[in-house]
Amino acid sequence: MEYQEYISLLEAFRLSLTAENDSEVNKIIDQINETIANLKTGKYHAMALTQEVFEVIDLVNKDMAFKGLKLNAYQSKAWNRLKEKAYQSYSQDRNALGFSGAFGVN
Repeated sequence: MEYQEYISLLEAFRLSLTAENDSEVNKIIDQINETIANLKTGKYHAMALTQEVFEVIDLVNKDMAFKGLKLNAYQSKAWNRLKEKAYQSYSQDRNALGFSGAFGVN
């Protein structure tokens, strides 16, 4: 996935969260801002790029699972698009590097 696509998806999700007044959501927004900055500077490449985005995904998943974060319809749409692209990119990166089937994992 190109950087700009990740940046656009992250910005859309960040925008959907800005109306929330919650310290946990602010942590997510901070992580998104850091990730966007790193993508814009080209700090990450290939799988490291995907990992940077997965840090945002992990933070949101933990907040939804353990802290009761609820997403409205717009937030859910932006969130699902971001996750879908990240998992798709991860699969492509993994296959390109030949990790398919490593350690018995397909």
